[in-house]
Amino acid sequence: MDISATLTAEEIGALSDPERTLEAARELSDKIHGRNRRLDIQPDGVSFEESLRLKNTLDRVEEQAKSEPSWPHLSVLLNCEYQLYKLNQFTPLRHNPFLSHWVEAIQRLANILLRQSSQAKDGGSEPGSLITPAEISLARAELIKALLQSRGTSQFSRLTPTDLYESAVKLQQRTAFKLSPYIRMLEEEGIYEPTSSSSEGQPATSDESQEKSQDAPKLSDAQKWNQTMLARLEHQPDATIPVLTHLPISLPYLDFLTKLLQEQTLQRLSIEPSPLIRDYIQHALRLAEQMGQPPTRDMAEASSGLSVEGEDGEVREGSVGSEHGREAQIRAVKLLLLFIRNLIRKALLPPEDIYFEIQEICVRYVWIREVREFRAFIEEGAGGDQAFV
Repeated sequence: MDISATLTAEEIGALSDPERTLEAARELSDKIHGRNRRLDIQPDGVSFEESLRLKNTLDRVEEQAKSEPSWPHLSVLLNCEYQLYKLNQFTPLRHNPFLSHWVEAIQRLANILLRQSSQAKDGGSEPGSLITPAEISLARAELIKALLQSRGTSQFSRLTPTDLYESAVKLQQRTAFKLSPYIRMLEEEGIYEPTSSSSEGQPATSDESQEKSQDAPKLSDAQKWNQTMLARLEHQPDATIPVLTHLPISLPYLDFLTKLLQEQTLQRLSIEPSPLIRDYIQHALRLAEQMGQPPTRDMAEASSGLSVEGEDGEVREGSVGSEHGREAQIRAVKLLLLFIRNLIRKALLPPEDIYFEIQEICVRYVWIREVREFRAFIEEGAGGDQAFV
């Protein structure tokens, strides 16, 4: 699996028609990619892989729409948000790996609207005519808010991107929405650092959340966090390496560790990549093992969190280690497998350097289907290389 993969040009073409309903666009895109057949064979693994492709496509098209706004860009963005939610709709929001994406998108789009509100035309634009970045942001933000508060996707399936645009821009229909409950979920799961308002039990209003979004010490500004950790790694490597080896099992952190190897940052700073990654995997395995055990007071205290203080770079492991149950353990192991498989496929780390960690995963979690598939992937030589397990 390529963690940076996006939709193909053909798939994007299927999602580009503003007059095609969201469900019809999804079915056409699935037919092009053969997604339905793959989901029937491997529902969990393929669902996560497809979700990543949608998320990466959203990030890329959002940047394109800022400089070259168009109706096809609007259509792709709305269709991708709809499909991403549909693929993950049966995962409780608290445990949904893409909840942070939706929260951050709402915050980011709100800031764009504040800066570019003058671009929104009275009465909106007509299909085929020019459309503004502010109008695209507004339509997308309203769809995300409606999806998060919905009980399913059936109410959206027959709508077209044009319908959603007219509702948000032309008719100026707004979804009553508070962001604070979703931020609190992320804080309780250890993805965000708790803010003062949430720790005091005072929910913020939607407007307050938008106004304070830039000040909240959380991972919504990934670039700022990455820059801070890179600076600390360069100037305080001895203090920063233990931080990196104790990060939570979460996509933003796994992506950051992958980029450290992919961009050869560690080598440039004379830091051996293998010991760092090996220590992280061992830490992740300890977390996964804790998740499979009934919570006790001692375990709760042990997983109370590694506080990492730093300007814009604060991280707290927090409740990531305190989440328990079979589903939580499976999610953690699958994310760890995705991380390791990505490192091996991109030849960023020799498999033999984490031989014992791979063996432990394959033996301890053999009851998880994705682990058995991963073992087969390793035994076959990770795509043609000599097998070593």
